[in-house]
Amino acid sequence: MSKKIAYKIHSLVKSKFTYVHDSKQYMMNEHWTSHAEEVLQGDNFKDDCDGFALTCAELLIREGVDNQDVSVIYCETETGEAHLVCGLATEGKTYILENRYGNVYDWKDKSKYKWFYFMKFDDVGQWFKVNAE
Repeated sequence: MSKKIAYKIHSLVKSKFTYVHDSKQYMMNEHWTSHAEEVLQGDNFKDDCDGFALTCAELLIREGVDNQDVSVIYCETETGEAHLVCGLATEGKTYILENRYGNVYDWKDKSKYKWFYFMKFDDVGQWFKVNAE
């Protein structure tokens, strides 16, 4: 059930999202915010990877996914760029919802990413090191 919700949320958020770096939109390097309200109202939004990830996370929880199964994960892309994605732990896997890809995938499928830290929504503010073993 949760995997199906992940696809639904990712598709919805992706359809409303336009990438704009925080430094251009908010005049600061980082500005983390969710745009769940805009998406639920049918509005488009502009942000970067963190806004996309936080919006997906909030919508997953609002959809009934247990907040202990939802996380944001700090990683590095294949080009060395810092990146934030939303993770959903279900069915023995962690599915990733992110702005760079048009589909949801198992985090182990993006082996070119370097995974560093994650924060689960049942313990907001507490970051843990990713164990990639």
